[in-house]
Amino acid sequence: MTFKKLLFVCMGNSCSSPMAETIMQTLMVKTSLYWEVDSAALRTWNIGRRPHKLCLKVLREHGLRSDHFCRLLTVQDFYYFDYIIAMNEHIFKELLLWADANRILHTSHVIMLGAYGKNGKSVSIIDLSPARKLKAFRNAYYQIKDCCKELILGEQVSIVRYDVPSTDDDEEEHAYQEKNMSHGDSTEGLDSPYSLAAPCQKSSSKNSLSPCSVCSIGMPQSNRKKLCHKCGQKFLAQL
Repeated sequence: MTFKKLLFVCMGNSCSSPMAETIMQTLMVKTSLYWEVDSAALRTWNIGRRPHKLCLKVLREHGLRSDHFCRLLTVQDFYYFDYIIAMNEHIFKELLLWADANRILHTSHVIMLGAYGKNGKSVSIIDLSPARKLKAFRNAYYQIKDCCKELILGEQVSIVRYDVPSTDDDEEEHAYQEKNMSHGDSTEGLDSPYSLAAPCQKSSSKNSLSPCSVCSIGMPQSNRKKLCHKCGQKFLAQL
């Protein structure tokens, strides 16, 4: 399997890019892809600080945490990372200008995360900043997660599925959904912390995927299963 190194970049490395870094790292663990993931800033505003409190809050709502400390993009990053991933079009254009100003000739690996929308369509990811409300951060979480999934699938990698016991975070998320449903609350909007609009592991059993003759999904003899591309797509969609 090809080892990849990814760097997410936003303006201050406080909102969008650390969120994307944490989401991608979590997907790496769940799909057994051992890629290196980091994030950086184009501005010095938050260097050495933790990500914005709303970014951390939304990550916690999904059972995730970030140990990242904001840092500045460097010239060396362009040579070290396989992909420099801009969080929006404005960042993408500035990255190209930044590279030109620093006489970096190789910029073909500079990409935009929003280009990896579902069904090959581009997505305009919400431009997060400290001035944004919590709802914007929650909506952006799902946009970023969907694009990260498509980016993984676009690399044509082999996904390995492990059947492991659910974590306490999974149980808390499931309990949150059950509580809302029992009170008749709507959870269809993306602004819900655990929106049912996004696929959830708890919503399907371990054997919800049909057995496949290629990768033997659903076979009980092993908790480790290397998935074919089609089954990998289905599994990733559930995460």
